[in-house]
Amino acid sequence: MPPRAPPSFTRKETPLTLTLPNWTWDYLETVFEDLAQTPAEKVAVLHLVAVTREMSPFLSKLDLLREIICIGLVLLPDHDRPPSAANLRPSSTAASGGTC
Repeated sequence: MPPRAPPSFTRKETPLTLTLPNWTWDYLETVFEDLAQTPAEKVAVLHLVAVTREMSPFLSKLDLLREIICIGLVLLPDHDRPPSAANLRPSSTAASGGTC
């Protein structure tokens, strides 16, 4: 018997839904602040998160996700490595607040 060809999947045929965990704006600020390597980057990142948070009611979910990812990309050119685990705050100390 000849081998079967792999099934051809399209986006329409595979309605996968991925549920992301509920994150807060404070969690995002904590993560981006930890990724920032300089005081200037920390100030910039916190400003970008604040502006994105203010714009969020007017953005689609997809556009909001794009904005959040772009904030992280701002930090990549000079620092394209993850921070050392010693510099990260444990999740239990992250402040909780508003929802995304």
